[in-house]
Amino acid sequence: MRFKSTFCIFMLGLGANHAYAQRVLIHHGARTAVVEALKTELLPENFSFVSADGSAVLFTLDRGVVVQEGGRVAPHVVLELRVGFKPQSEGLEVTAWEEVVADFPSSRQRVRSPKELENLQRLLDKIRADLEAQSAGGDSGIKRDSSSP
Repeated sequence: MRFKSTFCIFMLGLGANHAYAQRVLIHHGARTAVVEALKTELLPENFSFVSADGSAVLFTLDRGVVVQEGGRVAPHVVLELRVGFKPQSEGLEVTAWEEVVADFPSSRQRVRSPKELENLQRLLDKIRADLEAQSAGGDSGIKRDSSSP
């Protein structure tokens, strides 16, 4: 019985680490292109761009006052979307995770909801597909005049 409970705790621990973040590998990906694609997707959804550096970018979504299960109220909640970049030999690894930050009582908690993780993975998959399609198409943004011989 002890082995079974230890095994279950071990498996739950693995699951928690797996739920930590969503990842994609973007072939021929550039960090600046990923940041611009994230802005295109997130800013219309009321996310705010907060900061970016060579290894990460931060977006926030102000949720305001949120009523939780049981009628508890968290005075002010902000969702933070963090995206990290890691160059790989095959391209750029993009890792994203969300954290919920509440003012009072002050807390920070990783989002682990399967639905939210699926949405986050869907966002990363869309950005990867869009950027890889642009790369494969050789779209440099320069339009040539096709009327001359």
